[in-house]
Amino acid sequence: MASLMLPPKGLALFLTALQVLHVTLSSSFRTSGGLGGAARYMWNSSAAPSKSAFIDGDVILGGLFPVHHMGESSCSGINLDRGVERLEAMLFTIDEINRNSSILPGVKLGATIFDTCGLTTYALEQSLEFIRGSFTTLDTTEFVCSDGSTAQARKVGKSVAGVIGGSYSSVSIQVANLLRLFKLPQISYASTSASLSDKNRYDYFVRTVPPDILQAKALVDIVQAFNWTYVSTIHSEGEYGKSGIDYFKQEARAKNICIAASVELSEKASDVSYDNAIAEILSKSDARVVIIFVKTEDAMGLLDAATRRNLSGHFIFVASDAWGNRIAPVQNNQLAAQGAITLELQSTPIAKFEDYFLKLNPRENRRNPWFIEYFEEVHKCRWHENSAKQPKDKLCTGYEKQNRKLESQESKVQFIYDAVYALALALDRMHRDVCPGVRGLCAKMNPIDGERLLKDYLLNISFDGELSQFLTLAHCEEFLNQLFKQC
Repeated sequence: MASLMLPPKGLALFLTALQVLHVTLSSSFRTSGGLGGAARYMWNSSAAPSKSAFIDGDVILGGLFPVHHMGESSCSGINLDRGVERLEAMLFTIDEINRNSSILPGVKLGATIFDTCGLTTYALEQSLEFIRGSFTTLDTTEFVCSDGSTAQARKVGKSVAGVIGGSYSSVSIQVANLLRLFKLPQISYASTSASLSDKNRYDYFVRTVPPDILQAKALVDIVQAFNWTYVSTIHSEGEYGKSGIDYFKQEARAKNICIAASVELSEKASDVSYDNAIAEILSKSDARVVIIFVKTEDAMGLLDAATRRNLSGHFIFVASDAWGNRIAPVQNNQLAAQGAITLELQSTPIAKFEDYFLKLNPRENRRNPWFIEYFEEVHKCRWHENSAKQPKDKLCTGYEKQNRKLESQESKVQFIYDAVYALALALDRMHRDVCPGVRGLCAKMNPIDGERLLKDYLLNISFDGELSQFLTLAHCEEFLNQLFKQC
């Protein structure tokens, strides 16, 4: 059998990707030969495909969402707060764009969306699927088969035009390091780490949310408004918590606010870790105000620990947007959370999405492989006898309905909606310039030049977002800084 040899240029790119990933690619590639000689990389078409939500199309957008919670080393239970609803927001927006004949005429947008579970290594493994197309769309004239025959791909996958996601800053940072190697634009709807503003390191990354430095300033303003001068802090390990609390401390020092205790929660925090954190801030009896810059899971753990100690209203928690308006942290912890002040990024609920989402049912929603699991958890029932749910749970009818107010819509839906529209409108502008007068894709957009898409179109795209706010991604953070100063 003839083997396919990766050309020197492709090999260098591939090895760089390996250095960034720090994860094995054995599930997708087989190698023969050593790196000292000619390394032959062959695509393993028999590798088990990752589970994904999928819409077929002429142009594919990638998506990354925390459908499941993160476990100690693997995925855990379904994420009711920000998993499936966020994913469905992307699918909904793509449907809406495809119905609009004025955007990408003759071109159907598709999607391939993966679960990250909020885990960086798992997210990277899923993101490998986005770059499969980069290998199958290389110039075949650069490839040489050992028997002199023409190189033929066993399986040709569609390359993605860009990626919507991730959610956690730590995930977005690692994925950005990979996608930039293949010049794939990435738009996050939730990653707020200030580190991602470094365009020398994350040049293919943009976002529709403001960086953490603005939250840090808002937290300091709240502390000042109540004349609090002595506070404790708790933050999660990782980009989100560490950078956020560092900016808070920097701003606090400038305003003569003293820090009593500063506690970091490790990525694998346990009940003991949360108990110890509560004990440490309790030891500073004069500091009743606690600044919280933690992941949602850690907010839940801290409040659970405070409840175990019967600390009803003892602390005034002032928390960042990861806690925000979510119910999960305060469920069964209402007394411990009494008096808390939490930040939430300003967003507008989308009524048409709400109507779409509440009508979804497991009988018809076949494109989202996680919807049945979500539906079962929300309605406490089993969809069929072989379900993983407990036998004691009743069988679902498929007609169960959620009863909630529009204001209960997941807070990042608007940012996802705007992110998908930004990418679609950038593709539309590119299509009009590159394929003038052509319905459907022309040869010049197959494959899509990711560098040109980002620099010539995406960074210059302007549109009225769902918030009715004029949006320009290239200047989004500068605009938000100015907006913050005016508030």
